[in-house]
Amino acid sequence: MLKTSHGPRAVVHERRDDIEGLRALAVVLVVLFHADLLGVTGGFVGVDVFFVISGFLITGLLIRERRSTGSISLRNFYARRARRLLPASALVLVVTLAAAAIMAPPLLVPQIAHDVTAAALYVSNVSFAAQATDYFAAGAAPSPVLHFWSLGVEEQFYLLWPALILVITRGARNPARRIGLAVTLIAVASLGFASWLAGVSLPWAFFLLPSRAWELALGGMLAVLEPQLGRIPGQLAAGGAWLGLGLVVAAGFLLTGASAFPGMAALLPTTGAVLLIAGGMAAAPWGPARLLGARLPRFIGGISYSVYLWHWPLLVLPALALGAPLPVWSRLVLALAAFPLAAATARLVEDPLRHGRFIGTRPRWNLAMAGALAVAVVLTATSVSASVGAELGSTAPAASADADQNAQSLDQILDAVGSPNGSPGASVSASPASPAASPTLVANPSTAGMTPMPDRTPIPTPQGIAAPVRPQTANAAVPSNLQPSLAAAASDMPLTYQDGCHTGMDLPPSTASCLYANLSSSHTIALFGDSHALSWFPAVYRLAMDKGWRVLSLTMSACSPADVIEWNPAWNRTMPNCELWREQSVAELVRAHPDIVLVTGTRGFENVDASGNVVTGDLRTRFWIQGMKRTLARLVPAAGRVILIGDLPISVTDPPVCLSKHLNDTLACDTPVDQAINYDWINTEFTVARAMGTGYIDPERWICVTSPCPAVIGNLLVMRDNGHMTATFAAALWRRLEAAVVLAASQATTTLIW
Repeated sequence: MLKTSHGPRAVVHERRDDIEGLRALAVVLVVLFHADLLGVTGGFVGVDVFFVISGFLITGLLIRERRSTGSISLRNFYARRARRLLPASALVLVVTLAAAAIMAPPLLVPQIAHDVTAAALYVSNVSFAAQATDYFAAGAAPSPVLHFWSLGVEEQFYLLWPALILVITRGARNPARRIGLAVTLIAVASLGFASWLAGVSLPWAFFLLPSRAWELALGGMLAVLEPQLGRIPGQLAAGGAWLGLGLVVAAGFLLTGASAFPGMAALLPTTGAVLLIAGGMAAAPWGPARLLGARLPRFIGGISYSVYLWHWPLLVLPALALGAPLPVWSRLVLALAAFPLAAATARLVEDPLRHGRFIGTRPRWNLAMAGALAVAVVLTATSVSASVGAELGSTAPAASADADQNAQSLDQILDAVGSPNGSPGASVSASPASPAASPTLVANPSTAGMTPMPDRTPIPTPQGIAAPVRPQTANAAVPSNLQPSLAAAASDMPLTYQDGCHTGMDLPPSTASCLYANLSSSHTIALFGDSHALSWFPAVYRLAMDKGWRVLSLTMSACSPADVIEWNPAWNRTMPNCELWREQSVAELVRAHPDIVLVTGTRGFENVDASGNVVTGDLRTRFWIQGMKRTLARLVPAAGRVILIGDLPISVTDPPVCLSKHLNDTLACDTPVDQAINYDWINTEFTVARAMGTGYIDPERWICVTSPCPAVIGNLLVMRDNGHMTATFAAALWRRLEAAVVLAASQATTTLIW
């Protein structure tokens, strides 16, 4: 049937109840997956089903318009899409932003505002892909508008696809044939690209239109073949449709977040969607069309767009407010709440505007409305971000930050807590709010006498290294002169990360010159390891400047210095560039013959064996021990002294984010010692160091000075995320590190130094 509006006629396809039911199935899978209910581990495939449906409906609409009118009105098409999609999405974005400003930790609000802006401008998929490939953002709390990535893909498709069809069908007597050839080529090329990109960078493969276009093209193929598919025998069509339903449901339960997606695994749900749509074109009385077209599935399908918009912020915002995962009952309640909220949105916002109420159907007014909504959302997000940012302080490092002054203050606190004259178990505040926070027990040692007190270099007993008795951490407010500020914490990184010397996660090894400090010196101290090693760079740099040495920095995110094959569970694959970087770095260290090599890395990454099987537990520890011994065996003969530094304590919270919500309660953001420090792993590291004849420095008592491990010591913010020190705090440890390095370099045997 035809529907006439201003401009060329727009052809509207007769509504299919079974496709409405398929929409319902898709959105229910997505909601169950995001709510972690009923074991639907692959419910994200509902988005892939939506892509196939969109490709079918939009391509069919454009083919019919081209046949009926001889052309395609881009203005009319974009106006219809704007009326259909943008009012509801703008409403959800604004409400979500307002709720985030009230419920979320303040430090997260500017980033959420940025995500809202990207969503309003239809580029959220690109923005989230970039964030997902940033190693230091990978563990961040999920954005409450993360689900808008798929709308970004669809809106980019809506922008490009009609224009492409208009171009390729110009002058064609049979436009469907040209469209069919185009969608076939796009499907093949896009699927190949997606499979390749998934092995290179899974986030970019997951979020980008070029790697998702094949799913939309599959729907386009169905639209081109619709006349032929309608002649399929009913029994065959029904059988194929039931098979398709089974494939979609099976994908929801069999696939997981670790599946390489959207590579070949995505063929499972998309093939199922194709079979369901194709099967519904033929007369098949006993097919699933009757089931999908029943009243309830049809109703849910009709509100599926709004259900999709609302369900994710409903699940994410309460979790952000609590700072912890939600229990099952609350996830169930919130998931169910999305449906009546969606029904109200569909009735009060979607349907009236789609049918031309309030703004009419003139393309000019509709497009103006689209632009006005985007501008309004962006301005709102900018205003909220600026308001919250002003309360959090400057995003730039404090101009008054001085490593020597900070080192002196930090040394006083550490000496007070670790002094043999102190009373174990006494309450010592890690904040200047307490009189005990500014002790004057020990003067700062000179650079010529950096040996720690004898009781701080114990030789471990055969029973191993045990946790010392720590004074209790007293509660306090976040200092007004916190360094770095909460807003600046995320960017308070070593300069090696900023200047391109540090190698990003599984990227090709950096070719930048990685020499710092006194470049003309004949003495070199090298830093080698992953991003936890990178955390030490500010202290190593200050140490080198003090001694007039040069620094050789060789670090790579998520890549252990141990000779093991690293596994990235988020990407579901190994990281071959890690092995390449490690080999090149070790070879460079052997050539450089540095005076001292500092080696360190995190304990947290997974490894695989020679057959590609992920190893865990004791087997993973044995793999690491063997791999680290292989690395050290090459380094020890090539350096004056190799020193292994113990892994950093971890934080169970994101300290800057947590503190922004608990400005008067720093204790709420501290981490219990037994969760922050793994003494079994410290013993493992020390055992390897002793076996290979290297030095060993245990830094955990510099960082976790009291119990629980404090997020703030003095006026210094310790960690900028769960596992990395702020550059400001690391720089303040330079005297401590120098003393430990001098002692470790002078010893012929391995002892525990802290």
